[in-house]
Amino acid sequence: MVDRPGSASSFAARGGMDNGMVSLETYRSPEAFELERERIFRRAWLFAGRVEEVPNKADFVVKEFAICKASIIIIRGKDDVLRAFHNVCPHRANLVESRPNGNAPVLVCRYHGWSYSTDGRLRGVPDQEMFLGLDKAGCGLTPVALEIWDGWMFVNLAETPEVSLDEFLGDWKSFYEGVEYNNLDHPIVVETRLNCNWKIVADAFVEAYHIPSIHSTTLKTLFSNDENKYGRLLDARFFGPHRFVSMFGNAAAEFKPGHAIAKLVNDPEKVPQQVMDAAMAYLNHPAVNPTKQPDWSMDIATIFPNVNIAARISGPFVHEYWPLSATETLHRATFYFPKPATVGERFAMEHTIAWLVDIIYEDLGNVERTQRGVESGATRGMNLSESEVSIRHSVQQVEKWIGSATVAEALGRGQ
Repeated sequence: MVDRPGSASSFAARGGMDNGMVSLETYRSPEAFELERERIFRRAWLFAGRVEEVPNKADFVVKEFAICKASIIIIRGKDDVLRAFHNVCPHRANLVESRPNGNAPVLVCRYHGWSYSTDGRLRGVPDQEMFLGLDKAGCGLTPVALEIWDGWMFVNLAETPEVSLDEFLGDWKSFYEGVEYNNLDHPIVVETRLNCNWKIVADAFVEAYHIPSIHSTTLKTLFSNDENKYGRLLDARFFGPHRFVSMFGNAAAEFKPGHAIAKLVNDPEKVPQQVMDAAMAYLNHPAVNPTKQPDWSMDIATIFPNVNIAARISGPFVHEYWPLSATETLHRATFYFPKPATVGERFAMEHTIAWLVDIIYEDLGNVERTQRGVESGATRGMNLSESEVSIRHSVQQVEKWIGSATVAEALGRGQ
């Protein structure tokens, strides 16, 4: 814990790390990227969204994991059970479903019309008598391990996962379990393709040290004050490969005269009481603003390898950082809002979304410049502050996983 808002603490030591230079090799090495593909993304449990995306029987969503060249269907069966399958027809390996989501009591491959039940079994084969000795029972969709924690879906692309999701999340699960997230059935998604390594994008959203510079006209006064000019962290915690940081927020910040619209749409007196009640339940969870500081803005919980679940006063949002290549990334930001019931609420939501997107692009406008600097080789590594300890931990864990022969070894549980 910090002694007071903005004071420095040895967060690195708390996570078993030193304060030396942090290597940049995994940000620019093609060899390291291939090891990340095989030893991280093909072995770790990967974030796959919320159960609210597939609420009804036969609802499905297709998730693309480009780094592993995998397309995965998650579908709710007629028995109300969620299952995941490779989106690949066992006949000629065509993709079965081309829609990103929908409802399909029967999944039909459009190439030759082979069809599958919601539990993955092969249901129909046109002109079946011409397939001599066909074993229909052995020609269903290839299953993918799917597990759910607190409504968050995760898949594991290994043929046989080395550890369960429960083992993978470890103590982080106990710390964060039971948070009463709001509005999860109403997501707003913003996606951007970027020419940089995935970790450069991830690093941009886990520290406030950059805010006075990058967000000087948008966020600076919300994340700093005269006592804490550079947004020093309130707290940092580490749970194996996962981590958590809590950020300072200026509770006394006021909207400037030129921000009259922002002041209007953020008027707390216009927020419906049921929204306020849900927000208070959310904020009262021990893992949300765990130091319970009045000067608090948000928490960022990172689930290894590439997802942030962020808590803020108005509710959660999620950042995902999906590698497309060693120097290309798909960044996905998902914000959850109450469904607007009036024109005023709709206007407030649209204004807030526009404001958030502007801020995201202030960050994303910088990451490709960082990639150019990394690739120049002008520096061996990064000199990080305590406020950037999440980045230090990220590099430590990436290096640990790509250097480990097994997931148990990567998790520090022996051979």
